[in-house]
Amino acid sequence: MIPQRRLRPLFIAILVLLVILFYYSGDGSKIQNQRFYRSTVKAIEAQRNAENEAAAVKAQPDPKPIVPEAPKVEAPKADTDKTKEDSEEMQEIPIAGRTKMTIPMNKDDSPKKEKEQAPETDDHAEAKDELNAILKRAPIIVFSKSYCPFSAKAKSILLKKYSIVPEPYVVELDHHKLGRALQSVLGESTGRRTVPNVLVNGKSIGGGDDVSALDQEDQLASTLKNLGATHNPPAFGFSVHHRRRENLQRNFDPFDDRPHDDFDNSPLGHSTAHAVKMRYIHSEERLPIPENVKVHIRSRIVTVEGPRGKLVKDLSHIAVTFGRPEKNVISIEMHHGARKGVATLRTVRTIINNLIIGVTKGFKYKMRYVYAHFPINVNIEKNAETGQYDVEIRNFLGEKYVRRVTAQPGVEVITSPSVKDELQLSGNSLEGVSQSAADIQQICRVRNKDIRKFLDGLYVSERGNIVEE
Repeated sequence: MIPQRRLRPLFIAILVLLVILFYYSGDGSKIQNQRFYRSTVKAIEAQRNAENEAAAVKAQPDPKPIVPEAPKVEAPKADTDKTKEDSEEMQEIPIAGRTKMTIPMNKDDSPKKEKEQAPETDDHAEAKDELNAILKRAPIIVFSKSYCPFSAKAKSILLKKYSIVPEPYVVELDHHKLGRALQSVLGESTGRRTVPNVLVNGKSIGGGDDVSALDQEDQLASTLKNLGATHNPPAFGFSVHHRRRENLQRNFDPFDDRPHDDFDNSPLGHSTAHAVKMRYIHSEERLPIPENVKVHIRSRIVTVEGPRGKLVKDLSHIAVTFGRPEKNVISIEMHHGARKGVATLRTVRTIINNLIIGVTKGFKYKMRYVYAHFPINVNIEKNAETGQYDVEIRNFLGEKYVRRVTAQPGVEVITSPSVKDELQLSGNSLEGVSQSAADIQQICRVRNKDIRKFLDGLYVSERGNIVEE
């Protein structure tokens, strides 16, 4: 048997032979013998020789003598003529519709421009006359196009958000017969060809974004007034008022059922019913106190004492005012409250009423076990350190996992002495009892199965009081 150390060089030699064999048997060795390859190489060599000969001819000195040219007397005049031609070929163009920049005129485009302007001379003059007539109709003119969203934004701000007398005059260029000519005349006179173009006494203040920015900075009304007052000579006089601020000062009926879709029909003067918050001057809720119950309120922290014990509730996060108009009556008041603020009055009243019921009657919840095949086992233990009840739920859906829930402080959990598969939760705090029942029900939720078929769990079956009347 051949040893392994000798097999390695043998394999390498065989591999090299195979590579050589494939090279000479394939197309690689035939490339240099092909006609296309040889002709390409000859062409490259001929081009190199021609370049070398041209370089050698350029390097030789020129045998012809150089005759100096006579100086021209009219050289300065030529320079002045050239300078004049350069100045005539410069033109000014508007940049971003405002600033102007001087650039050389394109010679190829100048005759074309003259040819294009020749047939439009009549329209241009007519557009100028039309523009002058439009500017006399109102102090504020809005040149826009009906399909342009920026034009719609500018018109909405000027026509709906502000009360301008006289009302701005709107010119829809896409519907006007001289729309294109008017737009070009506007570009010449104001330096702005784009729409919308808002003119105040013939002076442009910008487009949709400019008007919106002035409105957001609360400078639109002052800008319009300044342009109207400082225009020399003043073409028109007008007044500008913010519709919302103007209408906030009006008296209106909060229970008016008329539509609030537009400014003309709305007594509030806004586009939607939610733009202005209606506030109630004074709202109040009253709660009677039983004779055997004491209620103490300090810094909106309510303390209720009764036959069954004492409960404390912190209501400092709710901006209400407590009062005692009578001996056994608590008043809960709010001044200048909005709709949601007034709704908290009844919430506070209900919370204090539940505290009173808890210290007099208590609360009791009953829960039933629901299972189809695997019986649910519940074990209840009381923690000696905290005094809270721990509920252990076993064999839910046949699982080995033990579910544990700790009841809220002050809540007692027992199994019903008379009804099978029933838990009873009782305590003075409605929040504690209901939260404990919710924790037990939530921990027995069926997951990854169809809850319409798998109905196992612990569910609240009855709510009531410990002391029944």
